[in-house]
Amino acid sequence: METKDLKTIWNALADNQLVDEKLAKENITEIITEKGKGLFSKMTKKTKFDYRLYLIGLIAVPLVTTMVHLNLMKPLPTIQAYVGIVFVELYLVYMFINARRKLNFIEYSNNSFSIKESLVAMQKRLKKAINIEYRLGVFFGIGIILFSIIQLVIMGGGLSNIDFTEFSTIIAILLLAMPFILPLLLRYEFKFRYSRISKDIEQTINELEEI
Repeated sequence: METKDLKTIWNALADNQLVDEKLAKENITEIITEKGKGLFSKMTKKTKFDYRLYLIGLIAVPLVTTMVHLNLMKPLPTIQAYVGIVFVELYLVYMFINARRKLNFIEYSNNSFSIKESLVAMQKRLKKAINIEYRLGVFFGIGIILFSIIQLVIMGGGLSNIDFTEFSTIIAILLLAMPFILPLLLRYEFKFRYSRISKDIEQTINELEEI
């Protein structure tokens, strides 16, 4: 049952003097408070998932690179390949540290403020985090795409020897569209991941203000 439905029931009981008005208000406050705590729990789970995901990425990228190097028994083809790997690692390092900071902030705000103040603080932090992560995602994503295109062109013999029948050249041409598609994909991803919890946080804050 939705929180607003429970509020309606308790208010109706109080209006009809079936329960004490103070008791009804206390129960409504408790219901909304529990909902707020549930949102903190959801946000913590989301952030812990991101934290573990970025940690796995930090370990996996150099590990895979090392395995490729050992199997080929020679360095990667070009300096661009190494630059691209470092670029990916820098992004993963930042996101990993950022996820750790978010976990610390959620724990601190949940234990230090009232439920309403905690939710307001988390709402502001979430909006700021989404904005920063979106911009970084676009920046690093486009950077990696450009490095990939350069790598593929070099593998195809350079600009002076482009062969449009070569697989590497075809992939490079297809990747040219990605800088325009990537921002749209990231917007969809952030909407999918955060729209529901953002809406629930705002709704819960409004409900607490109405008490």
